[in-house]
Amino acid sequence: MNNPKKYEHFCVVRQEHLNQYGSLFGGCLLSTIDELAFVVCSQSYPGHNFLTRALQNVEFHAPAHLGDVLEIAGWIEQVGHTSCRVRVQVHICQSHNANRQLTFDGVVIMVCVGDDNVPVDID
Repeated sequence: MNNPKKYEHFCVVRQEHLNQYGSLFGGCLLSTIDELAFVVCSQSYPGHNFLTRALQNVEFHAPAHLGDVLEIAGWIEQVGHTSCRVRVQVHICQSHNANRQLTFDGVVIMVCVGDDNVPVDID
């Protein structure tokens, strides 16, 4: 896509998001990434149903801690017959200084499905 619309979400790392080591639990962030990918597709193609097919390049580059702000951005990178590649990037904005650091850059594959959950063409 030439100039894809970027969707952004911000959230604060709270106590309930932490793992046993005091940093952000990866599964919590993956849930938010997956949700944003759904929003990107459903807003880009209203009236269509999308499900997560796969996550590619799932790698965390830096830990987030209590009070950090997560800046999560997603956009459609490529559209196929029945699926979309949604690029998602997550930056950590640390609460104790002005640092902004990339922690995640990956792709979520979303598939367009009909009422029977069988893939259908994206119009």
